[in-house]
Amino acid sequence: MTNLRRNHYHSYDEMTSWLQEVTERYPNRARLQSIGKTPEGRDIWVVSITRFERGEASDKPAYWIDGNTHASEVLGCEACLRTIDLLMERWDDEDVVRLMTNRAMYVCPRISADGAEYVLKNEHYVRSARRKWPEPHPLPGLNEQDINGDGLILQMRVEAPDGAWRVSKKDNRLLVARMPWDTEGPFYHLWAEGVFDDDAWGNPQKPVRPRDAHGLDFNRNYPSKWQHEPEQPGAGPYPLSEPETKAVVDFLLANRNIGGILTYHTYTGVLLRPYSDRADTEMPPFDLAVYKALGKRFEQHSGFKCVSTFHDFAYDPKKAITGVFDDWAYEQYGVHCFTMELWSPSKHAGLDYSKDLLGFWRDRSEDDEIALLKWNDGELNGEAFVDWQPATHPQLGDVEVGGWRWLYSFRNCPARMIEDEVLPTIEFTLDHLAALPMPKLTLRTERVGDLTKLIARTQNDGYLPTHITSVAAQRDLVNKLHLELELDGSQLVEGSTHLRIDHLAGMAQTSTVGFSSSHFGGRTQSHVDEHAWWLNGPGTARVTWWGDRIGKVSAEITWD
Repeated sequence: MTNLRRNHYHSYDEMTSWLQEVTERYPNRARLQSIGKTPEGRDIWVVSITRFERGEASDKPAYWIDGNTHASEVLGCEACLRTIDLLMERWDDEDVVRLMTNRAMYVCPRISADGAEYVLKNEHYVRSARRKWPEPHPLPGLNEQDINGDGLILQMRVEAPDGAWRVSKKDNRLLVARMPWDTEGPFYHLWAEGVFDDDAWGNPQKPVRPRDAHGLDFNRNYPSKWQHEPEQPGAGPYPLSEPETKAVVDFLLANRNIGGILTYHTYTGVLLRPYSDRADTEMPPFDLAVYKALGKRFEQHSGFKCVSTFHDFAYDPKKAITGVFDDWAYEQYGVHCFTMELWSPSKHAGLDYSKDLLGFWRDRSEDDEIALLKWNDGELNGEAFVDWQPATHPQLGDVEVGGWRWLYSFRNCPARMIEDEVLPTIEFTLDHLAALPMPKLTLRTERVGDLTKLIARTQNDGYLPTHITSVAAQRDLVNKLHLELELDGSQLVEGSTHLRIDHLAGMAQTSTVGFSSSHFGGRTQSHVDEHAWWLNGPGTARVTWWGDRIGKVSAEITWD
C-alpha cells in the first residue's frame, strides 16, 4: 500500500513528492526518471514499473500511459497516479505477478506540468501551456481575471436593452440566447470575468471577443499530418516544437519495446481510436479488427463506447484534426493507441448524447441546461455553480459575477468521484498490457555424428504479433528481430552468430478479432520458428532473442 491521497487533485509538488516516495520505497517495482524539463523548469516524470529482479523494463514488452496533455484535464493525471498505486497494492496478486514479471509499464502522469499547475491554482482555462500562441503578446480585448476577489474567474453579466442573452423562465440562474421574438427582458451582455483593454477597444461597453491567448495545443503538435496555423489552430510553429511533446516522442523512440499506448484526456466519457482524418476503410483490416476487439473489452469494463475519432468525434466533419498523438503513435510508431476521454457530465446529469457525442458541447437545449443545474443542486451539492452576485467593475460599473465552476464539473469530476471514474479504464489498460507479445525462447541439442546441432525455438505466446500492427510491418516501422549466439568451449561449424529473423504471429490472427478461421488459417505454427547451428565439441551456448516490441529474452544450454 502507498499513501496516495485518493479522490484528491495533486499539485505538481504533491505529485513529485509521492512519486519519489513510492519509487524509493519499492525500488524493485518502480523507478523514477525525468524525460525532460518544461520551460518553467518542472520535470516531466516517467515511472517505469516491472519486477526488476526479473529483468529491466527495457528488456520486456511494455505499455505507455500518460495524463495532462491538456492543462485543465487534471483527472488524467490522477488516473496515472492511481494506476501506479493500484499495481503496488496488487503486487502479489497472481495476475499482477504474471504481468509484471514478463512485461513493463511506463507512466507519465503530467505532460503539461506548467499549464496544469496554473489551472489548479487559478481555475483559469489554459489549453496546454501558458506560453502565448499564436501571438507573442497579449491580444487586445478581454483579459480574464478575478474581479470580485473570490479567487475564481467565472462570468460577468451586465443588464442592457440590446443584450444578446435573457434569463430563463425555468430557472433565473440560467441565461439563454435571445431570439428575435424575445421582447420581454431583462436582457444581458455576457462575458468571461475580466478587464478590457481600453486602448484597443476605446469603448469597453462594446468589446470584441479576442482569440484565446493561450491556445497552444500539445495534441496538435505531433508529426502526423501536421498543419500550421490557421489551418490547424494550436498546432505550434512546427511539429514537436514544444519541449513537452518532444520529450514524449524522444522517450518512445528510445524505448521501442513499447507495444501499446493510452493517453488520458477528459471530458466526454468515450474511448477514441484512430483515425482522426480518414475512414475506417483506410485502415488495414487486421489493425481495425484488433482496435474493435480491444474496444469491446473497454466497453465491458466501463459501459462507455469506443469509437473512431473520424466517424464519431469530429468537431467539423469537413475538416480533419491533425497533429494528434494517437494518430502519430499508430501510423508512425506502429502500435495501437487509444485516447481516453474520462468523465461525462452529460451522463451524470441524465442526458443522452450517445448518438452525437459532441452535441453536448455545441447544441445543448434550455432543458438540458436546466438538467445540468438540477444535477449541480443534487449530486454536486450546489458546489459547481456560483449564484450571480453584484460586483463593481473598474470599467463597466455595476455587474453581476457568477456561473459554472467548470474545472470540477464539466472538465473534470468532483474530487470525491475520482476513484469510481478512473478504475474501469485502469483495468482496461492492464488488459491491453496483457495483450502484448509474449516472447519465449527454448534451446535443445541433437547429436549428429561428430557434430552437435543446436536448435533455438522462438515462440510468441502473446495475443498480438511481435510487430504489433499491420501498418508497422507494411511501413517497416519495426526492424527485423535479432538472434545472437555466444559460445564457450565449442566451435561454430555452420551458421551465423548474429541472425536477423522475421516477426511472429500472435493469437490475434484467429477469429477472436472478427475473422473466420478460413481467412487466416487459425492459430498456426506462424507463431513459432526454429533456427539451428552446427557445432563441434562440448561447450555452453547462450542465445539471446531481442528487438523492437519484444524486449530481450535469453536461454543457456550445456552439452558434453
